[in-house]
Amino acid sequence: MKRKEEIEHALSVLGRRMALDGASDMEVLCCGASALCVLGLLSRSTMDVDVLGVVVRDRDLDPCEVFPVEMERAIANAGRELGLADDWFNGSASRLLERGVPDGTLERSLVHRRSFGPCLTVRFIDRRDQVALKLFAAIDPIDGVRHLKDLEEISPDAEEISHALMWMGGWKSSAAFRAKLKAIVTGLGFEDLASSKITS
Repeated sequence: MKRKEEIEHALSVLGRRMALDGASDMEVLCCGASALCVLGLLSRSTMDVDVLGVVVRDRDLDPCEVFPVEMERAIANAGRELGLADDWFNGSASRLLERGVPDGTLERSLVHRRSFGPCLTVRFIDRRDQVALKLFAAIDPIDGVRHLKDLEEISPDAEEISHALMWMGGWKSSAAFRAKLKAIVTGLGFEDLASSKITS
């Protein structure tokens, strides 16, 4: 079974477990390597599903680092059925919401919206917003190398890098952060954007 199909199967099992374990209906926005695999943008092996947030009233994202107890039970039961860790479906990516997401992220994800059974709907974040999040994650001193490899495989274009830099442009950031960002963007082949859009 291909990785995309494995992830989709796991989400279908979770949707079924949610119904059996009494979990409430939920619509989530997913990012990260598993979402990239589902969209056919990444070949890296992963079964971790990173939830960026819970979609509320079709227009807002609520963080979800901790799920309701019934949902946690469904995730753990699905994990045991599939031979995965109890936290294979997790909300650790919700921490990104402290920075916000690029404008229009939720709207763009609508074209990647899928139902996995009666209780679970998943939106996969769009490619251009994945590039933005991966570029930010690549700056991390611990896990950055993994995210940078993903970014290289995605092979973003100039418009996608500009979109990412516009998102990060309004942040208060240190000189070290900006220097690392500039180095990564230059290394990806966009020296002109690094020079014009990232202040020293």
